Amino acid sequence: MKILTLILLAAGLADAEIPLEEVSLDRPGLTLHATLYQPAGARDLVVIHAGSGPTDRHGNQPSMHNDSLKLLAEGLAERGVAVLAVDKRGVGQSVMPTDERALRPSVFIADLVAWAEWAGARNPDWPVHLLGHSEGALFAKAAAGRADAASVISLAGAGRPIGVVLREQTEGKRPGKIGEDFERILSSLEAGQQVAEIPPMFNALFRPSIQPYLIEWLAMDPAALAADLETPLLVIGGGTDIQAGRADFNALGHQATRAEWIDGMNHVLKAVEGDITAQLPSYTNPDLPLHPALVPLLAEWIERIGNPGRE
Repeated sequence: MKILTLILLAAGLADAEIPLEEVSLDRPGLTLHATLYQPAGARDLVVIHAGSGPTDRHGNQPSMHNDSLKLLAEGLAERGVAVLAVDKRGVGQSVMPTDERALRPSVFIADLVAWAEWAGARNPDWPVHLLGHSEGALFAKAAAGRADAASVISLAGAGRPIGVVLREQTEGKRPGKIGEDFERILSSLEAGQQVAEIPPMFNALFRPSIQPYLIEWLAMDPAALAADLETPLLVIGGGTDIQAGRADFNALGHQATRAEWIDGMNHVLKAVEGDITAQLPSYTNPDLPLHPALVPLLAEWIERIGNPGRE
């Protein structure tokens, strides 16, 4: 077991050692890996699932190092909440021998359910909360019923189907034939039909090897999943989030047990104002702290939902 010394931020508290354990979970075809933060006296555990693309347990990608989820895990651990930060399949230490054609949202959801079951078996007295960031918020909502979660936390998650979001994000940036090709491909995928011929400029977004994933993803409605939840749901949005905005927050918030809008928090959970030009440096700055309102809000929710009536 590794030991990480974390300096507690609250005034008057001494240094604390938070035990860290590298853990693994065997799944069909591969072994998944995660870090388990185990502060003394913990009474709840939060499973953190990262967002889309090659985002690892710390919130980082090969070209984007900001430590957002690492800071989040450490912040919760400092407040006495156990955290299981997972590398999803194909990312970080959870190397995957198969190609991306085998990936589906349903596969990630099943992995998350398996991690929640592992956590529940490891510490049966700990309520298990599922926290998903960005795309991970969609998976957390979908996994909640099967995972017997104490609560679901949707952090900077989309509230509308991804097809709606993609059209909105590219509005005014796909003129003429570019727009026609974009709409033709996206509409076909929404109808469940793969597209064999993809113009080179769309290869990163629509290449054939990820189309099975996209078809399943496009069919998912985050707000409908939220409405069907029987589990308490906390929805958190950020006022300077350039990826999941107010419309997404509102769509989810109407279905939530509690919805909190944090002014000045961006998509990587940092306190940053301004447009995309001002935002981008925060995506690659691990030294920039999280927005100060985030961890206290999460800790209060977890304590209230996971431990009602406890003193």
